[in-house]
Amino acid sequence: MRKTCCIVILCFFYAAAAAQSVAVINGKPVELKEFMWVYQKHRPGPGKTTLTQLISFLNIYVDFKLKVLDACNLQLDKDSSYLAEVKNYETAFVASLPADLQQRDHSLVINEYKEALLLFNISERKIWDIMADSESDIHNYYTSNVAVYDSKPYDEVKSDVAADYQQQLECNWVTALRNKYKVTIDQTALQRLIR
Repeated sequence: MRKTCCIVILCFFYAAAAAQSVAVINGKPVELKEFMWVYQKHRPGPGKTTLTQLISFLNIYVDFKLKVLDACNLQLDKDSSYLAEVKNYETAFVASLPADLQQRDHSLVINEYKEALLLFNISERKIWDIMADSESDIHNYYTSNVAVYDSKPYDEVKSDVAADYQQQLECNWVTALRNKYKVTIDQTALQRLIR
């Protein structure tokens, strides 16, 4: 009986820990389980994880989630081609797994795919389409930052300038999203992860 009680209590604490969030973005929590699953996939290498690494990764992940939120607010998640692509992926994913593994991490994998696809779609609108139509803006960016390129002619550094301009568009977008939506990071939850 005592053993059963201990197991039930441990299961309760595990469930409570898994349901905790490491951040809240516009009122929606980023669950600890989801964050750790993504972090483990993209972990920078072996060794003990530091709080600085977790905070840095979480900030990148928050930026990703903000872009996904922006896509949802533009209703890109309601687009019929998006929905069909997600359904096809999920069908193929489930069919490719052995029966005993179909439930483990299924929802995390599918959610990751959905959000990555939304990120691609919103990035196309917010960054790549603008880049394709902004030769004069790229040149103006070069003119304003010519010293960064050691006063080399525009034609010599055009690809570097375009990459820097794209990075500037990205930074402006993320800054606007961070100003628009409330983001709260739970550093206490992150500190518990490194103990």
